[in-house]
Amino acid sequence: MSDEALGLDEAYSVQSPDDNRRLYAKWAATYESSFVDAKQYRYPKAIAEVFNDEVDAVTRVLDIGTGTGLTGMYVSRLRPGLVIDGMDISPEMLAQARLKTRADASAVYRELYVRDLTESVENENKPYEALFSSGTFTHGHLGPQSLRNLLPLLANNGWLIVGVNNEHFEAKGFAEELDLLVALGAIKTPIIKRIDVYEPGSVHYGDQARVIITRVII
Repeated sequence: MSDEALGLDEAYSVQSPDDNRRLYAKWAATYESSFVDAKQYRYPKAIAEVFNDEVDAVTRVLDIGTGTGLTGMYVSRLRPGLVIDGMDISPEMLAQARLKTRADASAVYRELYVRDLTESVENENKPYEALFSSGTFTHGHLGPQSLRNLLPLLANNGWLIVGVNNEHFEAKGFAEELDLLVALGAIKTPIIKRIDVYEPGSVHYGDQARVIITRVII
């Protein structure tokens, strides 16, 4: 199968971290042209907009499931002074993210780390003030249990802005996991927003994601 033929069916069919590594190694170079542009995929921009609307003054943030760096790029345009790091399972996708630039032509990302987010996540830096994620909590990728792996990455009262595919949210029990994390005193009661994943006119227009907006309690 050619890179151009890769798409949602292939992305949703992965079942393991190794499947993800293989898929995105093949897809990284053409991901934006063959999928983002061709399908009018607005998810990264939508998450950046929610982040900008909901998160107050912060200086250091983390992009979870960075991919080719589109979400970080949009966030950098809305918040030019932010220090942004990123984590993703695919070194090939991160290589594309490394090329993303801000409005002043500087790099979007300070540092990029290859990490498997289905496991405990190593962090070489101080806890972040906020993290955001688009497109990573979806079929075949990250489930609700991975939310717990993210919490230690955040400082007390740090923001968690995580988009979750709508069907995945319901099928995998994200609401129950969030309720449990609230009961454990790990997070504040979240706000859930719905966003469109594709632009009007896209063949996939109408697909939505839910955005988890909460803060960590340490």
